[in-house]
Amino acid sequence: MTAKPNILFCLPSISRSGGGVSEAARLQTVALEDAVALEISTFQDAYSNDSKSAWPAVVIHQHRVFGPTSYSFAPGMVWSLLWTSADVIHVHGVWQFHCLAVFLWSLVTGRPYVVTPHGMLEPWIRARSPRLKALVSRLYQDRFLKRAAGFQILTEKERDDVAEFSIGQPIHVVPNYVPAFRADLEKPGWWREDFAGRDIYLFLGRIHEKKGCIELCDAWARLCEDDASFHERSVLIFCGWNDGLTGFEDKVLALGEKYRNVLFAGPQYDAEKNRTLSCATFFILPSKSEGLPMAILEAWSAGLPTIMTEYCNLSLGFSEGIAVRCEPTAESIGTALKMTTALPASERQAMAHKAKAVVENRYSASGVRQALLDLYAEASSTNGDRHEPS
Repeated sequence: MTAKPNILFCLPSISRSGGGVSEAARLQTVALEDAVALEISTFQDAYSNDSKSAWPAVVIHQHRVFGPTSYSFAPGMVWSLLWTSADVIHVHGVWQFHCLAVFLWSLVTGRPYVVTPHGMLEPWIRARSPRLKALVSRLYQDRFLKRAAGFQILTEKERDDVAEFSIGQPIHVVPNYVPAFRADLEKPGWWREDFAGRDIYLFLGRIHEKKGCIELCDAWARLCEDDASFHERSVLIFCGWNDGLTGFEDKVLALGEKYRNVLFAGPQYDAEKNRTLSCATFFILPSKSEGLPMAILEAWSAGLPTIMTEYCNLSLGFSEGIAVRCEPTAESIGTALKMTTALPASERQAMAHKAKAVVENRYSASGVRQALLDLYAEASSTNGDRHEPS
């Protein structure tokens, strides 16, 4: 019997603090659980202990962080990695200390690692805090990326983002895995009786400048002013945590007081998240930058037609007819809202069925598992041929 490969996932967070990266990595552990011997190395945060139970029964090493959590300096991680028996380390996310820790581990041991950037190398992200990112790049990140034995990218578009760091390593497109959705007929805590029978537009995720939340609020206000029918039959629910978007909560509160159809419900997890998705009509993500947004895949799994931008990197949503395109501007978002509200019931139902089918056919656990195993095998076999980047 062939021994299972030893794989270690190294990522900044296993909790809600890590957003979509944490969830994507967690679902990969579910997909790989029976195929590999798996460990996790991560930083400790305020929610990590509470989040352990959501992960499969794997060993999770948590490391104390010193200094700003945006970088997460954790020297204990380096020592811990030097004792691991991992054949391959799979690094999720970039720009933080865990990349340096894995880089040092590989220099000492000669063993390979693969990297999933999760969209963090795309131009919009790299333009944020450019001086700090330039410093991290010069100090070690460029060499860390060029030493990688392989890359998992989430979309074909991301191939351009890693091109400058590619020196012949395998680059595999492996999308995020999405579990089957189970509807819950119980209403979520934010539900009001006057929402019954109305179209529920749902934004669920991190409240951040890049997500287009302010532009969505502006579009909603204009449409409610101009179209009394839309005002009466539509509700906008924001679910998530505010990641530094100044003025967002005041803006939503003002819209809610004026139009009585806008609400910020805060973060949603587990059963409450399922209830929220179960009672929504449309999902909306007018983002300016994404890797491969788990929130949209989860919405499609729940049968929700979507309003989204091309920057969500899910063009099959447009080609399959399960998403309406918009730009991250108030005018364009307003146009998309008008289009969806005018859709007849039969077309909405057809979009819902197609959305579920897309997830079932393209984002299965078995497909992700085999693709990752192929990447690990190729990375291991080519590792000895790599040269230290200059």
